Amino acid sequence: MDARRTDDDPPWSERPLPDGGRAAAVPGRHAAAASGRLAAADSGRHASDDDLDRVFGPDTAAVRTVTGAQRLRRGSLVLLGFAVAGVVIAVVLSTIVGSVQNGVGGVFPQPQAALDRFRADASAVPGVQTVKDPTADKQAFAAYDVAAVVVVDTALSPGQQVDVVTRLSAAAADAGGNGVRVTAVARIGTLDVGVSADAAVSRQRFEVARSVADVGGVVAVRCSSGPERTADDPALQRVVVVTGGTGAALDAVVATASERTHAVFPGATVTAADR
Repeated sequence: MDARRTDDDPPWSERPLPDGGRAAAVPGRHAAAASGRLAAADSGRHASDDDLDRVFGPDTAAVRTVTGAQRLRRGSLVLLGFAVAGVVIAVVLSTIVGSVQNGVGGVFPQPQAALDRFRADASAVPGVQTVKDPTADKQAFAAYDVAAVVVVDTALSPGQQVDVVTRLSAAAADAGGNGVRVTAVARIGTLDVGVSADAAVSRQRFEVARSVADVGGVVAVRCSSGPERTADDPALQRVVVVTGGTGAALDAVVATASERTHAVFPGATVTAADR
């Protein structure tokens, strides 16, 4: 009997034994081969980060590798974008701030426009000789005080002078607004009368100035024509008496001027000056 195995013969583990049983399957080279294939596959997974990259080339990788040059270009683009955005924001903010300071439309203060309008309206009042010395003072972020000196004809009667003061007050009220307060100093000979948008207070200033000017020894009177010219509160009015008197004479002039002033403006401040 030929004991050699051919390709048609079943494996030894499947051949019948003389007693009719079968040989027990013993792990052999088939099991070892299978185990070797598993180990090889597992080690292959760790041998490369990406099998597609290893087998088919770098362009087939599941996650594309970014080169240093690409990172540099992307970083430069991001920085450029931030720089452009910063420039745009700076320009917008500068435009807004400049608009608030210089005046835009009917929303923000327009000090120069208000001053021009007042000058035109005041110049048209009968008895006004000239409008001069315009000023614009910024009081806050969006608030201005503008003023001018209005020279009035001294040949006008007291009644006509009162009318001029009233009309100048109306012109100040019309020109002001949107954060701009318009005032003026009505210069009537030796009287400087503060004119504001409040016509009643403006007329009272004029009457006080005329009354104080009649006190003996008084050379000129300035009634709320200084920094407080926009204050219409009676207690905040200021009267400056220009006199050449000294000593007891000066005290008498100031006392009389204070009495006449406080009759109209209780709590107002009265001071003396030599010019």
